[in-house]
Amino acid sequence: MIVSAHQPAYLPWLGYFHKIMLSDVFVIMDDVQFEKNSFINRNRILSGGKELMLTIPVRLKGHTSKTIADIEVSDHFWRRKHLKSIEQAYCKAPFFETAYALIAPVLEKEHRFLVEYVNELIAIFLEHLDIRTRVLFASELKITSQKLDHVIELTHKVDGDIFVFGALGKNYGDADQLNRCGIKPYFQDFRHPVYRQQSKEFVCNMSILDIMFNEPRDKITDIIMSGNISKEELTECVA
Repeated sequence: MIVSAHQPAYLPWLGYFHKIMLSDVFVIMDDVQFEKNSFINRNRILSGGKELMLTIPVRLKGHTSKTIADIEVSDHFWRRKHLKSIEQAYCKAPFFETAYALIAPVLEKEHRFLVEYVNELIAIFLEHLDIRTRVLFASELKITSQKLDHVIELTHKVDGDIFVFGALGKNYGDADQLNRCGIKPYFQDFRHPVYRQQSKEFVCNMSILDIMFNEPRDKITDIIMSGNISKEELTECVA
């Protein structure tokens, strides 16, 4: 069984969804420490041909002793600002009404915790794109280990034998240690596809919203997978 994991991410980029599509089980790592200046609470959209960062403000006091699941939003003014920025950026995009109708009800809610917004949006995107990977939360798995041992314990708890790391996983994903524990590692090498944008020159690494506003729903997963390894190819690669 192929397993992957990642911290919760606000309006994730395409590589996040490629990792999910490679997996039988995807674990949202809400039990690790919140990282400042990460993509847990922010991401980029394309506005007027330029990158615009949308950030959910959070309470950082004591964050080093809290998990991501415990991080609270610091105010609620951002919600209207984000919706307005998204509308201004994509109102002329071909699939604006469909995509906007998915996210607006979530951002109109007044939640206390960051993950309440982030995780609900991820679930909506997966359903919209018909990605049927099983999604679990690390906080519910009650994992006690740290660092690479955290990955090993997580994979064992869901009966996995292949773990998909992001590209930076090579910095800590000791293949020998993983193999000794019955886990075959794969390090994602995501090649960003080109798709229609509201820009003269293509800009990569935007939020999933960018492709959702610009491409038909039934084409998006094919675009994400184009030029990238499939689940079947991954299985053969690590065999």
